[in-house]
Amino acid sequence: MYLDFFNLSKPPFSITPDPAFVYLSENHNESLAHLIYGVTRGGGAGFVQLTGEVGTGKTTLCRLFLQQLPNDTHAALILNPNQSPQELLLAIFREFDLSTYGTGKQLDALVNRLNEQLLSWWEDGENALVIIDEAQNLPQPTLEQLRLLTNLETAEHKLLQIILIGQPELKATMARKDLRQLAQRITTRFHLLPLSRLETVAYIRHRMKVSAASDLTTDKVTSSITQPETVFTQAALYAVYRHSRGVPRLINILCDRALLVAYTRESQRVRYRHVHKARAELNDTPTQLGRRMLTALPVLMGLFALLVWYLFSQNPSPSDARKTNNQTMIAKDPVIDPPPINVSWQRYFKLWDLEAGLFWPHPDCPDTGLTGMACYQKQGNLGQIVSLNTPVILQLKNQSAVLLTALSDTQAVISGRLGEQTISHQALNRHWLGHYRVLWPIAPELIDGTIKQQRQWALSVARLLSEQPSLQEASLTDWIKTFQQQNGLQADGIIGRETQMAMALKAYDGPQLQTLSTRILKDNE
Repeated sequence: MYLDFFNLSKPPFSITPDPAFVYLSENHNESLAHLIYGVTRGGGAGFVQLTGEVGTGKTTLCRLFLQQLPNDTHAALILNPNQSPQELLLAIFREFDLSTYGTGKQLDALVNRLNEQLLSWWEDGENALVIIDEAQNLPQPTLEQLRLLTNLETAEHKLLQIILIGQPELKATMARKDLRQLAQRITTRFHLLPLSRLETVAYIRHRMKVSAASDLTTDKVTSSITQPETVFTQAALYAVYRHSRGVPRLINILCDRALLVAYTRESQRVRYRHVHKARAELNDTPTQLGRRMLTALPVLMGLFALLVWYLFSQNPSPSDARKTNNQTMIAKDPVIDPPPINVSWQRYFKLWDLEAGLFWPHPDCPDTGLTGMACYQKQGNLGQIVSLNTPVILQLKNQSAVLLTALSDTQAVISGRLGEQTISHQALNRHWLGHYRVLWPIAPELIDGTIKQQRQWALSVARLLSEQPSLQEASLTDWIKTFQQQNGLQADGIIGRETQMAMALKAYDGPQLQTLSTRILKDNE
């Protein structure tokens, strides 16, 4: 659907294995080396075990390994391991293209026939290999039969090598006491890890580049040539990593949906908000938030009933209704009519394209686990909010909360109970003591990363903001000080929480604070 729009020749994030899209991280290369080493060490490897979480690329790695086998190696790939010993042997015969004629398909006869064929191949200088995918599902009797197959050997070499590929449960299976004889024959073990943040970025760009069409498109917004590998913004790439944790299958699913979201919004760049929207659309399973909502349902119903009573008791005039329909209220009376706190937060969440239905009824910051974003609580003035250039939640004197969406030199626009309300700075300050809350997209390395990782994040953002890809780490502190001075922060060169927030808000594609001109305001009056 979106291929022509992004100038792609084929879907870049199909979940079916395609050799053209193979991207090998350092961990994948090491895993592949372990597999090749286990097969090419003269037949003495016995068992080779490769494990990894679901979606980390085990099957893709297996297919790539098969493509690299020498011509003198016979390979049997078993995709359904949940079989009896006899069924497994029959599957191996089919994969090796061997006849079962004369065996009666009896277990002992099949083993003897297989041994004869393996000896014949060995005499001809050929090797034999059995690969079992999803090996964590092997029944115990079948595992024992595999162990017995490794007894097929000459005086010096094993005739059959077996590779077990499975999920982490396979490691637990092999740790069982009754399988210790089999575990002792595993000579090579390796665990496949998810991609790192930098590898995730390289993975996405690699797949976009491979799927690119021969010609380039012109970005309608910037009127510049858009390379397919740069369709995902830096903020979007970080968001994909944060939500997928580097699991290739999850990366593919999320990126494919994010491209679709950007396409439906006619954006030639996939941005942070598109990835958030894609994740919300894919998240169709019951969550902890859903359980919280069910628990809070009686409270919500009570609040709704109270709200209905209040609205009817106010008996708004027809002129007020007309102002509501226009979605703008010019406050001649400096009275602020705030909505329920959870409504203000929901309006704020919507600006960030967060998942619909998030519920937060407190004036303080919501948990990062709820929104997937950081939240900063600060006390300051409207001038500081202008420098942030993003909407904020204002906490008023009466502990209510309103969303601030626009500012001019003399007036502000807040989201009141019945719609947008424009109020002067003086009137606002009579209700507000300077407390406000700011949502901002936080990178994973800022949550649980080391100081080195945090500085690497800051360097990548600095390069983005300064448009200097060659900016060096040695110059980072000076750049940070200049940035802090330009944004009203203490220029100490320390990448603290407030500096992180300011950098993230400048670099990521979030909602911006609107500006108002005095002429427009007078026209509205």
